[in-house]
Amino acid sequence: MAGMAGKIGVLGGGISGLTFANLVKNSEVLEKEQTFGGLMRSVKFDEYTFDQGSHIIFSSNTEVLNFMVGLLGHNFIKHRRNTAIFYKGKPVKYPFENGLADLPRTEAIECGEDYAAAYEKRENGELEAPKNFKEWMLYRFGKAITDKYLYPYNRKVWDYPPEKMDIFWVEGRVPQPPLEDVMKAARGEASEGYTHQLNFYYPARGGIQALTDSLAERIPEARRAAGFEVKRIRKEGGKWFVKDGRDPEREYAQLVNTLHPLDFLAAYEGVPKEVKDAAAALKWNSVYLVMLGIAKKKISDLHWAYIPDSGILPNRISFPSNMSPKTAPSKHSSVLAEITFGPDGEKAKLKEKEIIERTVDDLHGMKIIDRNDVACAKLATAKYAYVVYDLDYRKNMQVIEAFANREGITLLGRWGEFGYYNSDRCVEHAMTMAKNFL
Repeated sequence: MAGMAGKIGVLGGGISGLTFANLVKNSEVLEKEQTFGGLMRSVKFDEYTFDQGSHIIFSSNTEVLNFMVGLLGHNFIKHRRNTAIFYKGKPVKYPFENGLADLPRTEAIECGEDYAAAYEKRENGELEAPKNFKEWMLYRFGKAITDKYLYPYNRKVWDYPPEKMDIFWVEGRVPQPPLEDVMKAARGEASEGYTHQLNFYYPARGGIQALTDSLAERIPEARRAAGFEVKRIRKEGGKWFVKDGRDPEREYAQLVNTLHPLDFLAAYEGVPKEVKDAAAALKWNSVYLVMLGIAKKKISDLHWAYIPDSGILPNRISFPSNMSPKTAPSKHSSVLAEITFGPDGEKAKLKEKEIIERTVDDLHGMKIIDRNDVACAKLATAKYAYVVYDLDYRKNMQVIEAFANREGITLLGRWGEFGYYNSDRCVEHAMTMAKNFL
């Protein structure tokens, strides 16, 4: 791969493709939408700015963090995280196990005792190794924390049973605090968890798209094509030819794919049936994004919050106007509600009006907003939002990755690699891949 001459085609202009193209100068980015950025784009209407999902800038990798913040110049605000979990309608400090002091005393003690019991049994080798995500929660956190928060929230956010999910991915994604911190919280003392995300950055103007706009603008226009939907890919004579249905074919010596496997393989000529079947068997989620403008200056001090209650439609809410006051008109605020859903689930059948009305009613009932203060509402849907690691994930991905290796195609990013990656990990992988090419 390294040192090969010729133009490199990058399919997809999200943060992974844009980062790669910034670093590899003989590459060209093809993006279906008119705006680059993928999931990290923003919507602007009625003087409000909403991101297409809850996005912040953080990383435990200093090189990655400096790169991302550096893209914004002076256009950023640094925050100390203020987040919560709404448990039985009341806010509990996030992560839940560090916020036990906010629970009723008897529940806090129960959670602490169960956590300590699971810890002791695990250390003594008395617990069987977990084989799925639900078993892992019980293995790591004990029954009380699992039953009260971890299981209901994860069942809701994935719209898929945790007992049918694999566990290889949880290290670093699901916070796992020291025993001492949990016992302190159970006694009513403060502790912090998931500390590499405790401080984060956010653009002062432009929403999260300010980050991806900066990335796109650093790539010369001759090396980026918006409005190019990949319709056909064929390989001939060791080269790839990519067509969008309108323009002449584009020729590449190498190919980097950041598209969802279903879209990529649907366009690629000559894909074996077993590879197509493996892609069709992959699990993933979509998300409804309910954007609410609120005619009130301040409705909360939180940056975002999680809602495990299955009777409430949104699973997560964020407050863009607390990320940056420039995301809302003067004396107004804003709320972004996220509702994840499987493509074949019941929530996929909901209509726009019902989604918005139920969200407003739910947040009003939780006393997060007053429905009379809602100045405007808009719904957006992200078809591809989250990768779901079901128990057959690794088997199916091995088939797809083997095909890509045989063809000489590089897979990159949340959808190309089909991994549940935050933006910082996408940037990190793109940097690593770029170094391999260079």
